[in-house]
Amino acid sequence: MEENSPFTEPQAIEEAKMRLSAALREDGQPLTVEDRISRFTQLMEMGAMDTLVYALPVMLNLKNQPFSIHDSHMVFEELFRLHLPKEILFRTGRQVAKTTTLAADGIMKSVSIPNFTSLHVTPLFEQIRRFSTMFVAPFIEQSPVRRAWLNTESVKNVLHRSFRNGSKMLFSYAFLNADRVRGIPADKTAFDEIQDMAGEHIPIIKECLSASPWELSQYTGTPKTLDNPIQILSDESSQAEWFIPCTHCTTGGFPTWNIPSVEYHLEKMIGPWHDGICEKTPAIICHKCGKPLNPRYGRWKHRYEDRIDFFAGYHIPQIVMPMHCMDPDKWATLIWKQQGKGNTTANMFYNEVLGESYDASAKLVTLSDLNAVSDLGPLDYNHARRIMGNYRMRVLACDWGGGGEKEVSFTTLALLGLRFDGRIDVLWGKRLLTPLDHIREAAAVKWYWDKFKPHFLVHDGCGAGALRETILVQGGIPVTHVFPVEYVTAAKQGICWHVGPTEQNPRDRYRVDKSRSLQLVCNCIKLGALHFFNSDWKGKDDPGLIRDFLALIEDKQKTRAAGETYRIDSIMGQTDDFAQAVNIGCVALWYRNKAWPDMASLISIMMTEQQLEAADPENPDWFTPNAADLEPALV
Repeated sequence: MEENSPFTEPQAIEEAKMRLSAALREDGQPLTVEDRISRFTQLMEMGAMDTLVYALPVMLNLKNQPFSIHDSHMVFEELFRLHLPKEILFRTGRQVAKTTTLAADGIMKSVSIPNFTSLHVTPLFEQIRRFSTMFVAPFIEQSPVRRAWLNTESVKNVLHRSFRNGSKMLFSYAFLNADRVRGIPADKTAFDEIQDMAGEHIPIIKECLSASPWELSQYTGTPKTLDNPIQILSDESSQAEWFIPCTHCTTGGFPTWNIPSVEYHLEKMIGPWHDGICEKTPAIICHKCGKPLNPRYGRWKHRYEDRIDFFAGYHIPQIVMPMHCMDPDKWATLIWKQQGKGNTTANMFYNEVLGESYDASAKLVTLSDLNAVSDLGPLDYNHARRIMGNYRMRVLACDWGGGGEKEVSFTTLALLGLRFDGRIDVLWGKRLLTPLDHIREAAAVKWYWDKFKPHFLVHDGCGAGALRETILVQGGIPVTHVFPVEYVTAAKQGICWHVGPTEQNPRDRYRVDKSRSLQLVCNCIKLGALHFFNSDWKGKDDPGLIRDFLALIEDKQKTRAAGETYRIDSIMGQTDDFAQAVNIGCVALWYRNKAWPDMASLISIMMTEQQLEAADPENPDWFTPNAADLEPALV
């Protein structure tokens, strides 16, 4: 490139990129193939290609028109970046052009990378057949450069398509089992409609990537319940939302940000129908001032930025798509669904339209609740030993594992201390990854007992816990210092009570109402009466202990025999072992010291007048607006 080239300055390059990008998607006047390739070549020569977005209108046609995602499908631009995370998730509502974009992405990667194999999987054969014949095939056949992609040896089968450069797109389905795809070597696995797949099939299918230098995984679908595979994956991802600034009002000196998540502003952003809905006055509104928002000014903001490079997750509700919020007929249909017309239930609206998981269940604690009380120092054995003398009583609590119904249960330990002011601190925790090895686990518990010297060992005494207790007592732990717990449901007594020995069970034990005790512990977290070690559990290398509390959900069900029942359960596929260990440890401390928490006093302490004035429930604790965040949104 010449020294005086107008493209040597960064600002000039950006201006040229914008100008050429606009030219590639020229409205109303379709460009010739030669013009499209010529203008695209200019971008390549400038070294301005950090994404395949600019290549889409050159390489692909949709309904015989250049395909572009700039204006209507801007939220999918992350899918076409040249630097992708190992895993990427799109949790969407229906009819947001997800399948069309996935087909374009699959083709572009295949024709851009020689000898690249992508494996596309859906639950049902009919779903993958439609994807191959109705989306992938038309893109290939209508492409102005298809002759450069294909030759006489290219395969054009419904379940197998190949290209001149040696790349392949394979299509399969795996609803009942994953045997059909075992052993297929692939560079990328693309799961669509993953909400309908069995969670245990996903890791089996991903093994197809084991020998690949790329090892890319892509997940897309529409969520259902809280224990659905797509929700579980979403919880593990970076959890990005499409932040949209309001150009009419400000918050803290910056334009008010609107977050289309049900946790924040999603429902408040759904404006009423009016006959003026159009490009200039979209139907989505600011949650603060109620004036129209333009979703094209939005930008992705990740809740967990340290996860972006290895697992990026994106949430796309219908309301942020111009095809919905700028069309009065589409918006009228959306409002009707919200009102329940056409037999649209609440869960259907949240799942299909808003792209949000919906269940009769609800999580007991949130991420913000746990962050607020994780301040005791690092999760470190030596640190716990240094500070453990500051407490009036300590217990080592143990929730015994055994694989569990879904093979996600492991023996987990927690060291808890009761402070003199009544607060309980969780000083340390550990998950033992040795399920079903009773002797080894008992030996590990005895080792930590000797090091921490707690006042009591608290454990769940049901089932295999009795055998482990015998080993521990014979190993030197005084039986008088053991607090065996048996969970019961719907108890008519208190939360915890003593049960003496009987002929059938010659051991003293303590029965604990599982639902009531867990509810009490989670409320103590919310009110600041239970604190934890600082665990960097947002990162990929953390032990995931505190995360166990996010698996707890409360569930109300109506039965003919007992009427409405209330219980606390865990989300399918997620472990709650550490939460259970902390729970029985708290109960033992409260029971032994007759120090049950006074919830009314805790609430009055927390809800002071100053705190109420300072509280801003609309602003997420993981995003603080600044000038750098504002700049790219309003260009």
